[in-house]
Amino acid sequence: MNSQFEIIGKRIPQLDSMSKVTGTAAYIADMALPGMLHAKFLRSPYAHARVVRIDTGKAERLPGVKLVLTPDDVISKTNPIGPTAPKQQYALHREVKYVGDEVAAVAAVDEETAEEALALIEVEYELLPPVLDPEEAMAPGAPQLHGETRNIREPQKVRIGNVDDGFKESEHVFKGRFSTPKQAHACMDTHGCLSSYDSVTGKLTHWTPAQSILYTRMAMAEALNMPLNKVRIVAPPAIGGGFGSKARTFAYDIAAGLMSKMLGRPVKMVLSREEEFMATRSRHPYIVEEELGLKEDGTIVALRQRAIMDVGGYSDTAPLVAQCGQGMVPGPYKIPNIWVDTYPVYTNKSISGSFRGFGNPQVTFARESLLDIAAQKMGIDPLELRLKNTIKPGELPYTTSTGLIVRSCGMEECLHRVAEAIGWKEKRKSCTGIGLACVINWGGVKIRAVNAEFASAEVEVAPDGSLLVRTGNSDIGQGLYTVLAQIAAEELGIPLEKVTIIGADSDSTPPDFGCFGSKSAITTGSAVKMAAAEAKQKLFKVAGNMLEVDPGDLEARAGKIYVRDMSRSVTIKEVAGAAYFSAVGGAAGPVFGRGVWSSPSVPQNEDGYGNYCNAYAFAATAVEVEVDPETGRVKITKFVSADDVGRALNLNIVEGQIHGAAAMGIGLGMIEESIAYNDHSGNVRNPSFLEYRVPTALDLPDIQPVLIEAIDPEIPLGNKGAGETALVGAAPAIANAIFDAIGVRITDLPITPAKILRALKEKRDDS
Repeated sequence: MNSQFEIIGKRIPQLDSMSKVTGTAAYIADMALPGMLHAKFLRSPYAHARVVRIDTGKAERLPGVKLVLTPDDVISKTNPIGPTAPKQQYALHREVKYVGDEVAAVAAVDEETAEEALALIEVEYELLPPVLDPEEAMAPGAPQLHGETRNIREPQKVRIGNVDDGFKESEHVFKGRFSTPKQAHACMDTHGCLSSYDSVTGKLTHWTPAQSILYTRMAMAEALNMPLNKVRIVAPPAIGGGFGSKARTFAYDIAAGLMSKMLGRPVKMVLSREEEFMATRSRHPYIVEEELGLKEDGTIVALRQRAIMDVGGYSDTAPLVAQCGQGMVPGPYKIPNIWVDTYPVYTNKSISGSFRGFGNPQVTFARESLLDIAAQKMGIDPLELRLKNTIKPGELPYTTSTGLIVRSCGMEECLHRVAEAIGWKEKRKSCTGIGLACVINWGGVKIRAVNAEFASAEVEVAPDGSLLVRTGNSDIGQGLYTVLAQIAAEELGIPLEKVTIIGADSDSTPPDFGCFGSKSAITTGSAVKMAAAEAKQKLFKVAGNMLEVDPGDLEARAGKIYVRDMSRSVTIKEVAGAAYFSAVGGAAGPVFGRGVWSSPSVPQNEDGYGNYCNAYAFAATAVEVEVDPETGRVKITKFVSADDVGRALNLNIVEGQIHGAAAMGIGLGMIEESIAYNDHSGNVRNPSFLEYRVPTALDLPDIQPVLIEAIDPEIPLGNKGAGETALVGAAPAIANAIFDAIGVRITDLPITPAKILRALKEKRDDS
């Protein structure tokens, strides 16, 4: 793979791996400033209530307490935050929408004093009727959370072709109802921030493990009524996971910033693990009703879907998730007639938001399960059914019925390779089965709310020939900065150890949309390549004067610049030094380059049509399971994910992304039993890792990644996304394998032993 490159496409260890394994990496919880105060939230014990009275007197008199904030303070001094209009969320609320909603905040000299002060705040609530089920929330007469009709927040739709004619043309029609849970991100690094306001300069410096310092800066400036040049956002040196959970600005950011402004002292707020489960974002639970029409030969003619999203107490990214998710409803298949209605619905639960896959796992679970139902009832091999309908390499570039322009597609090869690896045609013993699922996923998206997608980068060659790369993007643990260093080193012919990445500081790094949507190696990587190429041309101009050749006859490799016939060379250190200090041929000056890469994609229109992604990744996931019919327990014996990632820039990192995504998909499919709520009180029943179980090494099979490199011709390095595909395909592949093993279909995730035993009993009762 990638034999034409010296550094790209190799197994390069992550640059920050040593600091992490030795425990020297600094996360937000490790950071401190002189005079720093600690802040804590008082959270609502009720799912839906109005704050009638708050008495903070006792808390304010407690020694060590410096400030107590109430909703009146926040609402009078700040603006609401949120990624979509109308913005609904303040740092504190007069009417709470879920158990854990923020009611008051305390800043004190230490965490213990802040916690003690919270217990002294007296709050009188007027209880309001809660609604915890999204279908009940849509019913006439249900409690209204924000005034929208039937609690529905901005319905989304897709209208392609004529679905009624499509179903008339279909000789087989299959229907199903599927549901997915409220999955927790479960990042090892909990949410938090450290905010420091300088009353002399009027500037706020705010450290937070943000996936987008650009968005965070704009949101905080707007919320705190400050100009952007007076707000500095810095990501800490290490971020222990994001998965979408840290892609926005949160109540703690605004509360800490406001407290620091009011007190003139640094304020730190780090959430506990319990707060992570009860009061941060989660995956949107979906209820999907889907209908699929096929001809006798297996050609898919029509697809109709009705999806209900459980938004929680505030909308956050719900309309955006709905748009992106429904864009993936057809999958990698050529379906001419599509009708989708997606309803984001408010409930009195914690907020659902961005999560790895961004709506794709939910709709893919429904489609790929229903495809297997169709294959089984029509007597068609599930592999052959998918091969018949998927986009073929000979059809490229291919424009789908929904407007996606597919320039590269390894889906067919993914299917053949995964079938070979899993042993698709092999006979298996009783209660053992195999399942398959296909995935299409984005590499960055444009949405109607934000018709933009860009990254910028700066590359500076120092006088000694070393390299500084500045990016406004965040490395959230996946190895982005390592890949960016590889790209810059490759372009300039500089050894990797001479590259330093300066990242995610809004005062010293150029703007970048951030780290989400499987796009950073595409957008930021392309910007770095462009910046490095510009710096290289400046080096070549100086080197051409030094070697008395045309700059076009030069190439850079291994720290030197060579004449193409390799007859002469000069080191990059010598060239950089000459550029800075000797005015060779009048070409003196610092050597740097800037790159801006902007996505050519366009948002979907109101009917869901549009090429809204930079590039499309494809994957086929195959799973072999053994099911114990006496206990309902499932053991995954093989897990293979064949992923078309375009050019693989770092084999270790790409395979690591597939391993991590597969583990999270297995959790969604089999283990993580949703953030659970008491049906009457709305209290979270499982707010810790004791009650909310995530996959451990003991739960995971040997995960086998198979890399397919269908190079995208319009991405500078030909790479596509790699971080989400294996997650998206895991749950439906598991469900299909379980059906193959024991003949029962589970349509409600996660697939637990109890559900399997119940389904087996129903099967026996019906026979």
